[in-house]
Amino acid sequence: MVSTPSRIAEELLRHRRILIVSHVDPDGDTIGSALGLAWALRSLGREVLMGCDDPVPEEAAALPGADEFSSSPPQDVDAIVAVDASDERRMGSLFRPSAERGGPLIVIDHHITNGGYGDLNLVMDTSATAEIVLLVVDALGVSLDATIARCLLTGVVTDTQGFRTASTTANSLAAAQRLMAAGADLVEISNQAFNRRSLSMLSLWGRALTAAEMRSGVLWAELPLAWLPQGNSDGQVGSGLANLLNTVREARVSALFTEQDDGLIDVSIRAKPGYDVSGVALAFGGGGHAGAAGCQVKGSLAGVREAVVDALTRLVNTQG
Repeated sequence: MVSTPSRIAEELLRHRRILIVSHVDPDGDTIGSALGLAWALRSLGREVLMGCDDPVPEEAAALPGADEFSSSPPQDVDAIVAVDASDERRMGSLFRPSAERGGPLIVIDHHITNGGYGDLNLVMDTSATAEIVLLVVDALGVSLDATIARCLLTGVVTDTQGFRTASTTANSLAAAQRLMAAGADLVEISNQAFNRRSLSMLSLWGRALTAAEMRSGVLWAELPLAWLPQGNSDGQVGSGLANLLNTVREARVSALFTEQDDGLIDVSIRAKPGYDVSGVALAFGGGGHAGAAGCQVKGSLAGVREAVVDALTRLVNTQG
């Protein structure tokens, strides 16, 4: 069912114990959006639990409540809210069919490929899911404080890459202005998101960039499992590298292929303005936006790479 911020707020207020789920391989938007909504609901006396299959990334690790996320939260909740998850697979193991939930699944998301898998779906084409959560917070009647604002501004800043993506709008800037006025520190959030990379990560990026290849305007790089630090095979170690690839002048679209220890290849796709890669990601079981999309595909690194690169080459030839 397609919904509105007011309807989502009305539904949330009907429940006392709520689980908020961030998507697998989380980013600043899904974590910031979840926490912003959680603190708003807690101010209204609701008990809120936080769930995510994977660890919180460094860009959001300093947010208040970031240490509360669990990959196995309690099952006895009245409602579940999925934030920034374009389909049920992005919820990972925390997705439960309706027969097992005992309460509604509420989806709040900004991906244009979202097909509406929840009982209530608030899906809007915004720069970040945090923008939508801000509308829900307003509908709840909660006054912004510095904690909520910091969480939500982290979502906006990270998903717009510091207000540099094509998805950034006047509404994005207006939301950021409101959040800053409520006490969120833009400089602190930006430094946490973009200026805290380890030497080992930069060395890994250098290795991947040295081996990068380009064909017909499609640039790609790979992170084989053997290169990755132990315990960092979930795609987060390559966070930021996909965006860096998209800065290459000669590339029209770019892709980063990260091999995971579960047999899946994480594919992060980026595009210059004028190209829409969301359909390619959707065809491989994922989703996203015109300029930034992704999927996880079962198969060998070489096999998945060839299939996706072929699809992206056809896209460039068609849309160019």
